[in-house]
Amino acid sequence: MESFSFSELDRKLANLIRVGTVKEADYKKARVRIQIGKILTDWLPWVTSRAGQDRNWSAPSVGEQVVLLSPSGEMAQGVVIPAIYQNKHPAPSDKETDVAFVFQDGSKAIYDKKEHHLTIS
Repeated sequence: MESFSFSELDRKLANLIRVGTVKEADYKKARVRIQIGKILTDWLPWVTSRAGQDRNWSAPSVGEQVVLLSPSGEMAQGVVIPAIYQNKHPAPSDKETDVAFVFQDGSKAIYDKKEHHLTIS
């Protein structure tokens, strides 16, 4: 019985924080399924910067690397935190003073806060 308790505790600890990749997305319900090795999660919500009276929308894309936080190690109750830069999708700037957006079609919006300069291309 003790070994079951330890193995269950190990499983829960291992599942508290996991890194995975968005495998599927349901944008109407604002839910994604995350692939972590051979594990495919249930549909989970993702974290956004605003979700009250003021809201924003920047949905994670399929293939995007994310972090899964699971209260008590239960992945079925987890929330997804986008996003982690990767070789396929690198950071759009390396300047501390830039706020940058790069869109799928290649369009860019970069604002340099120090120089007060906005570039849209």
